[in-house]
Amino acid sequence: MTEPEVFIKHNHDINGWEVPGEFNELTRNGWNEGAWMTKHNNRYYLQYSAPGTEFKTYADGVYTSDSPLGPFKYEIYSPFSYKPGGFAGGAGHSSTFQDRYGNYWHISTMSISVRHMFERRLGLFPATFDKDGVLRTFTVFGDYPAIMPDHKIDFEKENLFSGWMLLSYKKNAEASSAMDNYPVNNAFDEDIRTWWSASTGNEGEWLSVELDDNSTVNAIQVNFADNESKLKPDSKDIYYCYRILASNNGKSWKMIVDKSINTRDACHDYIEMEKPLKVKYIKIENVRVPDGKFSIYDLRIFGRREGAVPAIVNNFTIEFNESDSRKARIEWPKDSNATGHIVNYGTDPDKLYTSVMVYDTNTLMLTGLNKDVAYYFSIDSFNESGITKGTKILSK
Repeated sequence: MTEPEVFIKHNHDINGWEVPGEFNELTRNGWNEGAWMTKHNNRYYLQYSAPGTEFKTYADGVYTSDSPLGPFKYEIYSPFSYKPGGFAGGAGHSSTFQDRYGNYWHISTMSISVRHMFERRLGLFPATFDKDGVLRTFTVFGDYPAIMPDHKIDFEKENLFSGWMLLSYKKNAEASSAMDNYPVNNAFDEDIRTWWSASTGNEGEWLSVELDDNSTVNAIQVNFADNESKLKPDSKDIYYCYRILASNNGKSWKMIVDKSINTRDACHDYIEMEKPLKVKYIKIENVRVPDGKFSIYDLRIFGRREGAVPAIVNNFTIEFNESDSRKARIEWPKDSNATGHIVNYGTDPDKLYTSVMVYDTNTLMLTGLNKDVAYYFSIDSFNESGITKGTKILSK
């Protein structure tokens, strides 16, 4: 109808998160794509994705304007949708929409990118505009169980996270068989880019995990990996049949989930227990796979373990790269009682809206910052017993 208008450009020399690479380390240009516009309080929010679908650093930034045709101003709190850590990384190429109750949601593509560059899944995160019109997406614990609301809620005050922690991370595990390069521990490493595979797809192949003492299970997520599958888009009968069993001694088992006659396509199947289950061992047994081997990205067990939560993190350091202010190294004391940590940051001490989850480390290199922008930071710690919020905020 009219001549095209250029609203925004690729600014990887200023915005670190627009630089391609798993750690924003590549020297070539990335991509600006996945444009989406949302109007809120007579303000236009032009959202876009960078640096590329195949990276865990895939994220969404935003420009704003009083007019749908601009001029548009870059919001320095970008990226507002960011999830480079956790089980499934990437939170870009998204759509921001409202549900029937008026709650905002942000649906994003999550990167696998192992078998193909564009291999990915969808992630759904709560989103909101704060009182100052800042657009934010809640990705922290975004791949843990959440509560789906049935009414209009205030995401700033009400947390949809169920509070069920991951009980299966790096726990002792066994299997009926394992192929070379697909060991048992891959099913409990909290990484969708690795998987365990049995030697066959036959009925009776199994995988089990030993949980910590005094663990209560509330939910299980089974993430099938389709190892050596040759399924096509028009393939029929794509469903998985299996059973899940529980034991307190590893010898006598009780079936707690029976999907042996399932016919629903659910490659990432999620099951909540009717009643919380205090148990020591969980096992999944194959009945049928649609093709290939019986294989699982991760068998994720959620609930709570009785015990102490990790120590509070109020002592940490921030070191910015002298030659590139888009990069900063965060370090905090080691804590053997912590499973992982959440580094929160933002451009206002009261708006630490961006978060990165890490496991088994006390350092994090942030590579997606914006050049010459002042940031504020805090650190939370978590384990199977819960979360300890950090109260100290440092600025740099």
